[in-house]
Amino acid sequence: MSRPPSYLHHPSGRRRLASALGASLLAGCLALAGCSSNSSKAGGTIPPMNSAGAGSGSTASTAASGEASAGANTAGSGPVTAESLSDPDLGYTVVSIPEGLDATQTKVLQGFIAYDKLTWRIWSTGEGVENISEVATGTTRNDVVQNYAAREKGRLDRPPMRVAVTEVNVDQGGSAATVKACVDSTKVVTIDSSGKDVSNPEKQVRVLATEAMVLSPEGNWLASDEFTESNTSCSVD
Repeated sequence: MSRPPSYLHHPSGRRRLASALGASLLAGCLALAGCSSNSSKAGGTIPPMNSAGAGSGSTASTAASGEASAGANTAGSGPVTAESLSDPDLGYTVVSIPEGLDATQTKVLQGFIAYDKLTWRIWSTGEGVENISEVATGTTRNDVVQNYAAREKGRLDRPPMRVAVTEVNVDQGGSAATVKACVDSTKVVTIDSSGKDVSNPEKQVRVLATEAMVLSPEGNWLASDEFTESNTSCSVD
C-alpha cells in the first residue's frame, strides 16, 4: 500500500479516510460478533482450523510469529507462513501473521499480500503497474494507476519493507473482508533518477493500516480501499 494519496508502500504520504465499505465493515467486525476474525494480539487461545470459511463467527486472539501457519495455501505447496509470503529478492518481509486462520481468512490474507507485494514492486522497481487489476479494484486500483502516472520518472523506494499482519476479518456474507497490518517503512530510502537520496524522514515511519478486500466474481480477493489510523503506534517486532 502506498501514498499519496492511497496505498501503503510509498513514503510520500498516507491516506486517512476510509470508504463506506472499509469503515462499515471494520466497525462491524471489531464491534460485533458478526465476523470471522483472527488477531495476533497475545493472550488468547488458538482455535482449531476451521475449513468452513467465513460466517462462523469464530474469534481468535493469539501471538503470531514468522513461523505461524495460516493453513494450506491455494497452490497446494504447503502451509502459508510469514516466511512463505515474503520475497527476499524484493526486500519485502512479512514478519508475522495471525495464527489459526480458517480457509477463507487464509485466502483473504493471500489476496492482501499479493496486492501489497505488487505495490511494493511498483514503487521499488518501477515495474508491474500493468498487473494491478489482478490484485486490486475500485479506489485502490485507480489510485495506484494515477499515482504511478504522476510519479517522477526514475524515482524509486529502496528496501527493506517490513509488514506484520495483525488481523483478518471476514463478514458473515463471505464477500467482504478487512486486513489490518503494521507497515514499517522506517528504513526505506527514496532515490531520484540520478540515485540521489531524496528521502523524507517524516515519511519513514510505522503505520497501522486497514485494507478493505472484496471477493471478485472469479473468486479472487481484491484490495478495494484502505486507510490508516492516525496517532496509533504499532510494532513489527
